[in-house]
Parts: sequence; structure tokens; C-alpha cells
Amino acid sequence: MKCTINDIAKETGYSRNTVSKALKNDPQVSQRTIENIIRKAESMGYFTKEERTEYKIDQGNILFLNISHANDSQFWSNVLTGIEMVLSETNYQLTIATLSKEDIAEGRLPEAVYSSNTKGIIVVEMNFRPVWEKLLETNLPIVTVDAPKNPNFLIGKCDIVMMENHSNVEKITELLIRKGYSDFAFIGDLYSPNTGLGFMERYYAFFNTLKKHELEIDSHASILKDTDTIFENFEKIKELLNSMKKMPDVFLCGNDWLAIQLIYALQALGYRIPDDINVIGFDNIPNSERILPGLTTIDTPKIYLGRKAAHLIMDRLIEPDIPYSISKYSTKLILRESTSL
Repeated sequence: MKCTINDIAKETGYSRNTVSKALKNDPQVSQRTIENIIRKAESMGYFTKEERTEYKIDQGNILFLNISHANDSQFWSNVLTGIEMVLSETNYQLTIATLSKEDIAEGRLPEAVYSSNTKGIIVVEMNFRPVWEKLLETNLPIVTVDAPKNPNFLIGKCDIVMMENHSNVEKITELLIRKGYSDFAFIGDLYSPNTGLGFMERYYAFFNTLKKHELEIDSHASILKDTDTIFENFEKIKELLNSMKKMPDVFLCGNDWLAIQLIYALQALGYRIPDDINVIGFDNIPNSERILPGLTTIDTPKIYLGRKAAHLIMDRLIEPDIPYSISKYSTKLILRESTSL
């Protein structure tokens, strides 16, 4: 059923008369009220595509802010698709800015952040606290997909969108323990200033599940720091694996990109996956299905994460004082051939 003026009035808190006048661009209504009502009307599907151009407001840009390494670009490109799906139904334009290592070292934000056309920011995979503090000083609406590993300083200052990281890590670990495996290792950077809460939650879900069975993570076979640097160098990965006195039964990796690089390196060293070693990823990026053997992983709803982030920005532009939220999306275990299950 088509959205009505009454529906918009109920959602915005304005009277039916004010909504009607705003939709006619009546000069008796303030420009800010007109913009708020038209944005809400757009988000509720009041306008046809043809009508949207008639009601167009100079709404500005939503900035997608990331950092300058692309080792998990397949993940973020899907998040970006979700954002674009929402913004394409509005009169906001999506712009992209990237923080370089030099920007981070010098505490510098991209110029686009300070542009008068930037109306809101969606942050992805950026967890450096000094940079965050500068972002918060802009007083722009901000949504982050994932969050820093110690996120308390963001609570009540921006909206947070995450995936649920515990349940399926616990599930796959339990399945492998029941299968008789007892030597488990983790690969993922827990110590970088840019480590996200997602990685930490995956690690602790793994740690606590093993502990419940009186098992421990194999510290000698785990790689818990500098993984971005190490896993961009194929020879370095092989060298590190060769230095391990004993291979574990299972490697759980913080994301699919790490798991895929690990599989290539293990295969180059003569190991058979999963006959010799089980490998598990997280995210279900397209390459996780293309690699041989197919990667057992945990699917995250990447497009929906992006859509939610964009909807939250739109909602805050309409109602700046709504309470800040933390949204979590469930995940799904995807069993493929990289595990003996």
C-alpha cells in the first residue's frame, strides 16, 4: 500500500497540514522542516522515481571512509554495494575517501571529511583511536561497520553495525572437537592499533570453546600479530610455517583472505587440505568458493551490513536526536572441503 501524508505525519511528528504544505514547498514552512519531511517521505516510498527529481533537494554527499589496504576488498565491495542500493533511492551521492598510512601517522583526515557537501560518514575497517577522535569532532552523523577492539569511547557518539561473531565459531570448533581433533591454532592480528572488535570476538569465541573442553590454542602455531604484512608476502608465510615445530590439526583464521593465503602456502609446502590440516575462514567472500579445496567459512550478510549503515545515516539526518544504536546481524556456517566434516 502506498505511503500517505498521514503516515508521514505519524512518523515525523509534524501535523498533517505541515506535511502537506512541505510537500508543496510552501514558503510558510521552514526549509529545514521541508527537507526533513521530504527525506522521510523518500525513505518511506512516498515518491515515484519520476517525482523524486521534482522534489530534489541539494542534499550533498555521504562519505565512505576506509584505509589503504585492500586485502579484504571483496568483503568491503559487497558492503559498498549495500550502501549504494540505499543511497540510489535518495538524492545523496556516495563519495569515497581513503586514509593512507601517512594520514594515520600524522593524524590527518582526508579533505573530503571537511567538505561542506559531506553530510554523513560511513566508516569501515578504521579503528585507530586518534583518527576516530578527530572524526567525532566533526559532529557529523557517523556509522561504523565493525568497531575498534575497545569500543566504549564510541558508545553514544555514533551508530555501530556489526556481525555476530561468536555462535558459528563455537559451532565449527565443537564439530571439529567431536571429530577427534585436539590441536587448534588461530591466525589474525590481535595487537595492531587497527584491530577490530570482530577479530577479538572471533578469537575469544574460539578460546572459550576450547577451554570448555580443557583444550588450549596452540600458541606456537598461532600468528597473532602483523598478519597483514606477513600474508602479503607469500615467501614470508612459507618461511613462518616452516619454522613451526609442529603443524596443528586446525587453523581458524580471522577472515577468508588470511585463510586463502594460508591454504596456498600450505599446499606449496606439500600439505594436503584437509587430510593433513583443516582450514577455516570467516566472511564467505567470493574467492572462498573458488579456491580448491573450497573454504569452510562463516557467511556474513555483507550487503545487509551496508544497507543498514546507509539507513542509519538517513535516519539520523532526518532525526539527529534519536538514540545511538548497536546493530548485530546473524551469520551462517558454510561447510566446504577445507575441513574434514
